[in-house]
Amino acid sequence: MNYWIHRCAYMGGYDILDNEHRLTIGFSDCAMSIDMVTAVKKRDGDVFDKIYELIYSGGIRRTRWSLWYFTCEMAEGDIVVVPRQGGFSVCRLKGRPFVSERRKDKDIGWEWEIEPIIPYCSPRESFAPTSLLSRMKCRQTTLNIGDLGRDVECAIERFQSERPFTLNRELTERCHQLLDANGSPDHFEKLLLDYFIRLGASAEILPKNYSGKAGDCDVSAVFSALKLTISVQAKKHWGKTDDGAILQIVEYSKLSKDLSADVNWAYINWVVSFADEFTDKAKEIAKAEGVILINGREFCEMMVSNGIGNV
Repeated sequence: MNYWIHRCAYMGGYDILDNEHRLTIGFSDCAMSIDMVTAVKKRDGDVFDKIYELIYSGGIRRTRWSLWYFTCEMAEGDIVVVPRQGGFSVCRLKGRPFVSERRKDKDIGWEWEIEPIIPYCSPRESFAPTSLLSRMKCRQTTLNIGDLGRDVECAIERFQSERPFTLNRELTERCHQLLDANGSPDHFEKLLLDYFIRLGASAEILPKNYSGKAGDCDVSAVFSALKLTISVQAKKHWGKTDDGAILQIVEYSKLSKDLSADVNWAYINWVVSFADEFTDKAKEIAKAEGVILINGREFCEMMVSNGIGNV
């Protein structure tokens, strides 16, 4: 399998691509020549060049490479990037190139059947890596970009997963990878502490649980001006976090409310886990008790959004 860029705006090529799932190229004069059609089928480069020069009287010589690539080097299964106004499409070639019936009334010589991979995405910068963006600026009709296969696959993955590039998202992913490989539960709590302090809270890491202590809270953040306390149970878990953490913070919060003398003071409970997900039971209890659940990626996004990274 190889990777290509091909421009097909000519003679309504975008409409043909979108509506008929065919990739087109011009050179209908060549497609009218039986000798040229034979040379293409045989992939005979010498005959191809001679006939091309005869047809165009030595003119537009350099553009012959685009026709040669399109008809003789592209192969079934190859992936083609099609630059478009503000965006691009990606497709996979099917079968073999064939002489177009449109050659009789349009300057379209050959066509490929295609399977759409990315029908259309825009803007380019949200899906294509830098090297692919740069190559799409090349004005050649057909271009081999086999060296950018990974970049093309990256663009496809971003589109199919509905995760276009943003700096914040990329930094969040990197943050998640680093915290996955490094850092202890204590470090996890310190990051949360720094988060709340940067938001203007009076925050502290509470002493660890001990025998007979009601519930458990790792980080407490007090926003006096808002008359608000956020109590957090922090878990450096992987996979899924069960309902134990929710039950701990719920039990702790009930005691805190009982001790409060200000009936206008608000209390919010969080469970922040590095895990990707919470169990169904945990979600059920959290919903019933009004506990906010934050998973690992959401936690990393919070860190990145607030420029936290010195802890």
